[in-house]
Amino acid sequence: PSSKIDAERAVVPLGALYTPLKRLENMPILEYEPIRCKNPNCQAILNPWCQVDVRSKLWSCPFCLTRNQFPPHYADNITEHNLPAELIPQHTTIEYQLPHREAGPPVFLFVVDVAVPEKELESLKDTLLQSLGFLPDEALVGLITFG
Repeated sequence: PSSKIDAERAVVPLGALYTPLKRLENMPILEYEPIRCKNPNCQAILNPWCQVDVRSKLWSCPFCLTRNQFPPHYADNITEHNLPAELIPQHTTIEYQLPHREAGPPVFLFVVDVAVPEKELESLKDTLLQSLGFLPDEALVGLITFG
């Protein structure tokens, strides 16, 4: 819902499902460091929602609106018709495989609305416990409850 009134009128409960580590067909795999926003409080990664000025070789962060310069290896080659994978609208999900860098353990964060009827809460609890059994032993797990 785009407004509080629409949310109050919604009859069907809303939810979101995020599937970490899911393999996607045609997902670009980039073997270099992501380009980050220079704002130390932001550090967002270059993505298709950034505003790009190919003439001045600048991009604007969609989160903090900071204007950033492209690094030389991007600036030398970027044009309206030659965009890096991060800026192609069809590539909203990208995987970075960084050489010589060890990944930490997987992290799973559960965000749970506990303001539901007791029967639903029991079912949710059972589902969460079942889900925890599928996680790797080294996984880091977080739980946020609200409601």
